[in-house]
Amino acid sequence: RAKLPWQVYLRFKDAIVSGAATAEEDQRIIAQAIFTWARELGAVSFAHWFFPMRGGGGAVGGVLGALKMDTFVDLDWSSDEATKPFSSTLPFERLFVGETDGSSFPN
Repeated sequence: RAKLPWQVYLRFKDAIVSGAATAEEDQRIIAQAIFTWARELGAVSFAHWFFPMRGGGGAVGGVLGALKMDTFVDLDWSSDEATKPFSSTLPFERLFVGETDGSSFPN
């Protein structure tokens, strides 16, 4: 929260409560703030721990959850070089676009 412009924070907080979509420009700002915060703390990767909606309460001895790992490194696939150049980044799409329940993972 401390790394976000106050108005972006308020709009994001309202979107969480109302279920409204977050504006793409706000998504970019939020992703950059998270990336900056994480890198300042020395992070090079992150994980999403979740319990699919079709099961996976997380209780001991119950249905298991899942873990998706990702890094702050992206390859430049548009490059013609055989060894693709890379950069340290956190694209906003990784935070705001995609499945919410891990339903594409195998059972």
